[in-house]
Amino acid sequence: MDILKEETGALTATLKVKLTPDDYNPGLEKALKEQRKSAVLPGFRPGQVPMSLIKKRVGRALLVNEVERLVDENLRNYIQTHGLRVLGQPLPKNESIEGNDWDNPGEFQFAYELGMAPAFDLELDKVKVELPVVDVNDELVNREVEDMKRRYGKLEDAEMSAEKDMLLGDMIELNADGTIKEGGIMNRATISLEFLEDEATRVALTGKAVGHEVTVDPHKVSRDHDDLARMLGVDHDLVHHLAGNFLFRIAEIKRMVPAALDQELFDRIYGEGAVADEGAFRARVKEGLEAMFRRDSERIYRRLVMKELNKQSSINLPDAFLKRWIKETSEKPVTAEEVEEGYTGYADGLKQKLVEDRVVEKYGLEAKGEELDGFAKGYIADQFAQYGLPAPDPERLQQMAARMLGDREQIQRMRDSIVQQKLTVHFRTLLEPKERRVSYDEFINLARTA
Repeated sequence: MDILKEETGALTATLKVKLTPDDYNPGLEKALKEQRKSAVLPGFRPGQVPMSLIKKRVGRALLVNEVERLVDENLRNYIQTHGLRVLGQPLPKNESIEGNDWDNPGEFQFAYELGMAPAFDLELDKVKVELPVVDVNDELVNREVEDMKRRYGKLEDAEMSAEKDMLLGDMIELNADGTIKEGGIMNRATISLEFLEDEATRVALTGKAVGHEVTVDPHKVSRDHDDLARMLGVDHDLVHHLAGNFLFRIAEIKRMVPAALDQELFDRIYGEGAVADEGAFRARVKEGLEAMFRRDSERIYRRLVMKELNKQSSINLPDAFLKRWIKETSEKPVTAEEVEEGYTGYADGLKQKLVEDRVVEKYGLEAKGEELDGFAKGYIADQFAQYGLPAPDPERLQQMAARMLGDREQIQRMRDSIVQQKLTVHFRTLLEPKERRVSYDEFINLARTA
């Protein structure tokens, strides 16, 4: 088999492939013999069907399969051997396929278009990005303390519903005239007033007692269709077309009473005797928030550095090839207009990936085999710890890790996690960023936009 590379543009090339009968006949003959072994035709014993009949019935299909297999295998080997950095996959040029005669096989010729990744370098040491650090002030500490008091509080019965209470009751389907629908939906459900987005519905359910009935729109007391289906005890598909109101008959009113800010709470959260008074408790809360935000700060910092590197690199892409590749390889049929509409976002994401890959390659930050093995073992041990169980013995732990490492998707997720950690450490070590204190709101905005 001969493969010839022909440059067709700054970032495109064509691979011309030529096959002769010497290339495909050995595999084709083997496939034909396998077919003959299992072929069953009237008048012939199993395995004794004449080869001429086998070729007539399935010869063409087996030839196509063998040629496609050879072309695919050799294209991948050629790309790997020659170190070609391709984007997407080789796309066949249709005019080359149409010129081949499958009924009278001889020499086959194909041509495949390639999109090439651009060559570029990065100057990481010139990136100047500050490390955003949240100013953990008294307001944030107070908010966290109040949240802890609620998390460790207890539910009590209440006489009248208030804006943060939880109501248990029956959801009963109504007719258009407000009467109860015979044979309609009826199910015991829970409504948390605190999380209702519709203000009018929350007001209607506030100040009510056990036994009171309130007419509600079911779509306004649920988060989404999945939540509504669970609330009504019906299949998900049914709620898509659900119209009309429901009667909510209150059976119980539950109120979360926050825990007292005392030694019992301190011991429950940090362990017996670890915190002696409120001042020390608030100090520990502040330390915890700072540690939590610090991890988030480093993730945001990594994204900001990558964003700056992306601006610096000015990457060009083989746009025409990529648009064709997207259109021809999409799982669902897409039009040229749809490809054009979404291309900018796709191209931006691809450029970011190319920049990250270049950093990983340049500074040797790829995940190694032993790192993947260690990550898998650590993940498994953490899963056991979540259920209060000790980690498996070393031999069993290694076996479980090996199963994880046999899954390509698992390997990719582990690899990405390791690489992201390495990038963060590398950026912080090399660039030694200055810290910039920001408010909580500014920090949240950075997390959304970085």
